Amino acid sequence: MASATMKRLHIDLAPFGWRRTLYRTHAVVRVLALVALVLCVLAGLCAYKLFANLDSLQFEAARLASRTERMVRASGASSSAPIDAKQAAAVNVAVARLNLPWGSILDAVESATPSQIALLSITPEPGRALLKIEAECASSKDMIDYLTQLEQQPLFERVTLVRHERMRDGMDGVIRFQIEAQWRRAQS
Repeated sequence: MASATMKRLHIDLAPFGWRRTLYRTHAVVRVLALVALVLCVLAGLCAYKLFANLDSLQFEAARLASRTERMVRASGASSSAPIDAKQAAAVNVAVARLNLPWGSILDAVESATPSQIALLSITPEPGRALLKIEAECASSKDMIDYLTQLEQQPLFERVTLVRHERMRDGMDGVIRFQIEAQWRRAQS
């Protein structure tokens, strides 16, 4: 009696090589391998771009570092050069303006200024310890009272009315005047 079922025997006499491996590989594995290969190529391109960008950034950083170094050397060289008289005078004027006793000056002017007086400008002259005040009011009495109030401030040693004029402002006339107030240098 012969056996009804025979076991199938797979005989492959093909030589070993890439064709045999490709033929014996399942189709899903082939597709996955192709996708993996494409992803590897894309990852390689991205890495190449990133490295190229990194190189350009390193080049830019080196350029900026050398530029900064040149600027530091140039500023070191220029700082040892003498300052000309015009620059020194401009710096001294700026420092004198910054060193004004602004708090004391503004407090003194504010405490002496009544509501009837409208201050238009306050201009210091630090070299002469002088404060020029331009203001306006409705009457000459208010102007004289304001001068008296400023003279009573301990910060000011001399207050002078420089000029005054009557101006027409709509229907009412106002008096516009300018005062010079000398402040005491001991407080500056």
